[in-house]
Amino acid sequence: MKPNRQWLELGLDALPTPRAERVRLFRLLLATAARMRAALDRELAASGITTQQAALLQWVQAQPEAPTMGAVALAMSMTHQNVKQIALSLQRKGFLDIAVDAADRRARRLVLTAYHHRFWAQRNPQDFSEVEGLTAELGDAEVQTLVGLLTRLNSPQGGPPPS
Repeated sequence: MKPNRQWLELGLDALPTPRAERVRLFRLLLATAARMRAALDRELAASGITTQQAALLQWVQAQPEAPTMGAVALAMSMTHQNVKQIALSLQRKGFLDIAVDAADRRARRLVLTAYHHRFWAQRNPQDFSEVEGLTAELGDAEVQTLVGLLTRLNSPQGGPPPS
């Protein structure tokens, strides 16, 4: 379902055009993210995980070593409590283990399991195809441009994108 035009325009008629376009951009990003997340949640539902859980697992997998819950919270703009709740759920489902950090016994590290790796090796082709379908209205050059722009938008003060 596409965003409602009334919502996109709400309160913008009195703003200068550049400011109104930025508000429209923000609203479109919210609507697009919600639509894509809902579609992927439906796709993942039978597996018992959510898009947010999948994103956390994939972020953890991309790290050179098992990250702490605090590092995950910071990188994914979540509270430590939210990361803990998600991690405990994923631990019950067999995707990761929560290990005490050897250097700081107060910290907990998220360690991926063999089940996690097997699960995504089987799922990724189907999920990547689903994402391709969600973005099918855009040509390859448009996708490349949008990725570049969103990467800049996600870069703190023009630095490298968050890992």
